[in-house]
Amino acid sequence: MKTQQLNRTLFATLLLSGVMGISSQAHALNITPSFLPGVTSSSNSTLSAAEVASAVGFSGTLALVYKQDLTIESGNAAGFYTTTFNTAPSSTDFSSATIAWNNNGSIILCGDCYLVVKDGNNTPQQYIFNISTWNGQEALNLSGFWPSKGQISSLTIFNNAATGGGTIAAIPEASTYAMMLAGLSLVGWMGAARRKSPQAAT
Repeated sequence: MKTQQLNRTLFATLLLSGVMGISSQAHALNITPSFLPGVTSSSNSTLSAAEVASAVGFSGTLALVYKQDLTIESGNAAGFYTTTFNTAPSSTDFSSATIAWNNNGSIILCGDCYLVVKDGNNTPQQYIFNISTWNGQEALNLSGFWPSKGQISSLTIFNNAATGGGTIAAIPEASTYAMMLAGLSLVGWMGAARRKSPQAAT
């Protein structure tokens, strides 16, 4: 009886963790100019990985993994994310943008990740945010940058070269999680049946 109860508990725990892992993709990280921790830059030119590391006090080496300006997408994660800028002709506020994962099985690896938000025509010209808690799947929603006077002109993400800087990481798809859960459940059920069979014979 205790074995059956234990197996049911184990299965429920595995199922819950799998569902939580899959559902985490639906969340979003909302970023505004006051998002912390963040620093600003008065440089009008595109910041290099070394300049970003220096600005935030990062002692390691960063590498560019994704960049999108109003016309060009670049970096090793190009094609895995879609960036949308608020450029509607009827809008007077171009201060928002969204970076969305394309749900294709590969993500930006964030042991250490930094996001640079730029509009070189306004002050400050650039914001740099530590987004190391980002899981690479949730959307990055940006809003409130240079409202009514400026426009986000480019977004750049850097990550730690020591943990695959400039690279992306493959993740299991939802179907893989389901197969893992089914397999583990089958193993648990077989173990319970095997332990039960000697009792039935006596």
